[in-house]
Amino acid sequence: EMNECQSMGIEVLPPSVNESGSHFTVIKVNESTQTTLELKEDQEVRDQCIRFGLTAIKGLGEETVNQIIFERNRGGHFKSLQDFAKRVPAKLMNKKTLEALAYSGALDKFGDRKAIVDSLDELASFAKDFQLKQESGQMGLFGGVDEAAIEFTLKDTVATKEDILKWERESLGLFVSDHPLKGLKQYFSKYGTLIGTLTEDEDAGEQRTIHALVISARQIITKAGKNMAILNLEDTSGKIEAAIFPKIYSSIPRAAMEVDAFIRVQCKIDDRDGVLNCIVNEIKLGDLKKVQAQQEMFIEGSSDVSASTDPKIYTLIIPDSATKAQIADLKLLLREYESKAPEALKVTVDMAGKNIPLPLSVIPSLEMETAIANILI
Repeated sequence: EMNECQSMGIEVLPPSVNESGSHFTVIKVNESTQTTLELKEDQEVRDQCIRFGLTAIKGLGEETVNQIIFERNRGGHFKSLQDFAKRVPAKLMNKKTLEALAYSGALDKFGDRKAIVDSLDELASFAKDFQLKQESGQMGLFGGVDEAAIEFTLKDTVATKEDILKWERESLGLFVSDHPLKGLKQYFSKYGTLIGTLTEDEDAGEQRTIHALVISARQIITKAGKNMAILNLEDTSGKIEAAIFPKIYSSIPRAAMEVDAFIRVQCKIDDRDGVLNCIVNEIKLGDLKKVQAQQEMFIEGSSDVSASTDPKIYTLIIPDSATKAQIADLKLLLREYESKAPEALKVTVDMAGKNIPLPLSVIPSLEMETAIANILI
């Protein structure tokens, strides 16, 4: 399990044609293999890490995996894409196979992932032409294939983080080298509950707030002809299935039910035969880039916008310098974030030394606090 490995300080890396076996492989960490890993303060990185096995790559057949490993054992590590294309049988070097390898990161040693993806047609042609000439005996002056007549150069393109994560999920079924929500655990803990911390004893039957990505979505029509949906949600700690029943289906934004949507879910945790799921009460579509850009300001406790010693009350501290226009804008903003959910906090305003309770409740979020800070700037 990826999360268990990370909690123990063990890095899990994408597959590699030079290091992976058929299945998960333990390898020695060095400067070329170690990547970033979120650790606890008292946790050290282990001197070993785990590589995904080649059989984990979707679309890669067993024969191809066996041939890659056989050739690597026979002739040593592949030195370049050209070397790889020359040594692996041409019948296996089709675009589908190369795409699966490139998407998963198994060819990263040889260049930027997008440059390789954009050069797959040329790479497949290079492999075919080289091996055809080799088989037909079209040798060069000194006995080898005349490579000058078979050119191959990588495209000059660079993969974005979004490209890499999309390809990894497509080829491996999950994020490996990074995660879109990486670095936001404190935010999720402060404004809700981490999926991986939900337990049957503590959370079953309770209302909880979850921040997550939609990994998959399935629309369902009930026997009564009504719409509902099942979402698979994921944060950096785990996954959970969320059910949107017909009663609230129409109130959920369609964009919040699309793959890769970042959402805040108000839900009841349901224990079904020992497996925790959530029954959705409300979903709000979040702005992940905004959260990532602003989270340090609040998660590290640097915000003086809100404070309260009572966990059931949200206190908004309004500075003496605030204008009437700013106060009016704050009232409108709080109305936008008003919530009737059981876990919502009652709002009070601390202004000029007076504590004034307001007739509304909110569920604090980074988006809301960011908006408050923007008004008071």
